[in-house]
Amino acid sequence: MSRKSDFEILKIETSNIALLWKSPHGFAPENAALKLDTAMLDWQNELTKTLEIWIIKGLEMTDGELILARANLGAVVESWLRFFYCVFYNDYLDQPKKSKYGKILEPETREMSFETLKHLSTGILWDNKESKEYLWVDSIQHKRNAIHSFTYRDIGTPADFLLDIDHLCKFVDIILSRLPPIEDYIDSYPQGYVFPY
Repeated sequence: MSRKSDFEILKIETSNIALLWKSPHGFAPENAALKLDTAMLDWQNELTKTLEIWIIKGLEMTDGELILARANLGAVVESWLRFFYCVFYNDYLDQPKKSKYGKILEPETREMSFETLKHLSTGILWDNKESKEYLWVDSIQHKRNAIHSFTYRDIGTPADFLLDIDHLCKFVDIILSRLPPIEDYIDSYPQGYVFPY
């Protein structure tokens, strides 16, 4: 039997997470469950699968395709960060980020920017701003923003993008390793859940 690629495993993990957490009432704190009710986990799943378009194009990607690939990858990384803070919403409320008007920035909304999510994760998902994960997320964010720009931004090469896909798999594993174990709190796995992979 052939070993699944890291990306194939990432697609399965993302689909499994979407299936498990789309109805978290009963095993997640109510505040977190309400956040996850409105989270577009099916879109996170679809955006992850869409990365395959760019993987298949590989080194032959045009600049336009690479810009779209970067936007796709940036959306996936941002979505995983939002998901993480929705799952741990009660912990987030211990020291929430606030707007300049004193309003709590909600992790599932656009009020909390990718930039804020990145800084919030320092000391939680990575140690500091010199950490490999911080630098990678920072790079992903800035390359993703090239789609909004009329000025030149370095988006790297198609080969760089493919390396970032490899790193995405490791990044998601970090998030998954920090999620609470819910297997003891669910009666059965939802239809479509895949295991083992």
